[in-house]
Amino acid sequence: MPTNDWVVVLVLKPSRSHQEFQEFLVEQIKKYYLEKDFSGTVLLFHRELARVWLSDLTKVTNIIRFRYSLGKGAPARDPVDMFRSLLLMEMTRCPSVDDWVKNLNSLPIWAIFSGFEPDNVPGVGTFYDFIKRLWLADSPHLSSKVRKPRRKPKKGKKKGEKSPIHKPGIVKRLVDRFLSRPTVFKVRPHDLLQQIFKECFVMPSARMGLLGNVEHLRFAGDGSSVRTGAGRYGKLTCSCRKQDVFNCQCPRRYSDPDASWEWDSYREEYYYGRGIYAFSAADSPYDLPLYLLFHKARRHDSVVFVTSFFDLMHIYPEFKFEECLLDSAHDAYAIYELLHHYDISAVIDLNKRNAGNISCQGEFTFSKDGVPICRAGHIMAYHGYCKDRQRHKWRCPMTRKKWHVKCDNSCSTSKYGRVFYTCEQDNLRYFTRIPRDTPQWKAHFKRRTTVERVFKMLKEDFLIERRGKIRTSMTWYLRVFAASMCIHIDAWVSHLKFDIRPMILQWKGEFSSQAA
Repeated sequence: MPTNDWVVVLVLKPSRSHQEFQEFLVEQIKKYYLEKDFSGTVLLFHRELARVWLSDLTKVTNIIRFRYSLGKGAPARDPVDMFRSLLLMEMTRCPSVDDWVKNLNSLPIWAIFSGFEPDNVPGVGTFYDFIKRLWLADSPHLSSKVRKPRRKPKKGKKKGEKSPIHKPGIVKRLVDRFLSRPTVFKVRPHDLLQQIFKECFVMPSARMGLLGNVEHLRFAGDGSSVRTGAGRYGKLTCSCRKQDVFNCQCPRRYSDPDASWEWDSYREEYYYGRGIYAFSAADSPYDLPLYLLFHKARRHDSVVFVTSFFDLMHIYPEFKFEECLLDSAHDAYAIYELLHHYDISAVIDLNKRNAGNISCQGEFTFSKDGVPICRAGHIMAYHGYCKDRQRHKWRCPMTRKKWHVKCDNSCSTSKYGRVFYTCEQDNLRYFTRIPRDTPQWKAHFKRRTTVERVFKMLKEDFLIERRGKIRTSMTWYLRVFAASMCIHIDAWVSHLKFDIRPMILQWKGEFSSQAA
């Protein structure tokens, strides 16, 4: 049977090197702007030019080569140029591919920065076809478009209260399962974007020293809410309304089936969308992200952390992770066990609902931060870490003259004072490797906010929630990864103090001398 469906087979040609791309930039800028004495226009967009000048994307071709035909067919667009153009679309906060193609055709400088000749710009369909090659799934959604409606939950959340875990004990079961059997990593639709993000952006940042010491890497993790641009009511697929049934529970068709209702504790409101989880380098002065994952909105941060942690370890075998910084939503004993198993120091804030005093042989108690309290009610003084026995040492507070502690019922006759030891293995939650409520612990925990600043840059600087009505998981992943890549590029420009304006003026001088 003849059909009207056409399949276009594209063959990938060899990509040019980054140096050849830079030579192309100089040649085209001279031809279209400097020759016509429009150097002011080039200087106006010097920031974008500096970003593409530093961004070496030649590895993109090898990463997605298998997505193209190896036989005969029409020559494909250079994937490096296509991907660079999508990054420029994100840098300029363009809301859609359609608008971006209009910009490429109306302003030649965007085509030149992308790597295209101004009179040979890809169309909208070419861009969408390339985006589909970056997505390892047949559907842009992760769920079926037809499902039963999910109503908005009833109000009842208290101010500042976070959503509880819907399945108690799930974190413990997940950790036990991952530790008891070999982890199987399946191919996921966004894997190519994560690989490009690692090879072309995270690893260059690591070589520049922008992530900190990768042999002793500290990382922070957290989740956030993301609102979708799709409708929350869906489209009816039944005829119940014709029968005067207006509150039916029949399946409906949703343009964003991966979205759902959930409580946002930060904004203190219910939202319709999904959740995003991220890891960032805690020692980075530029708050650089390492890992991104979208998930169902109702999934708790502690649950997402377990699966994301193993992804992080699998993606970056080159790094040695030493310390993990998390908020109180991750205060589950199973997470402490997981980090201890991989010899990673846990710096996790205690959950107030689970905090309380614990006793030790009826003689000592502990504060909510795990600091020993003597039987007279005084907080013990921290006296360092004993490496030989891997334990923390605490002394009588009267040994601290600046504290001015007086005790009428001393528990020791020694001048050295009473000594007490805490070991991490005794209680991983309270006796952390860095003692709680110490200046060192507070200094380390302050760096946890680096991951919150990543979310701030994604939402406020790159406007991922407000720029365009994104409805598919494929587009969400592309936009968020592209924005994270731009964060790394901006860090390179700042770190290298790279200013391309003197180079532009030099090109103008060279052209003027040649013309004379």
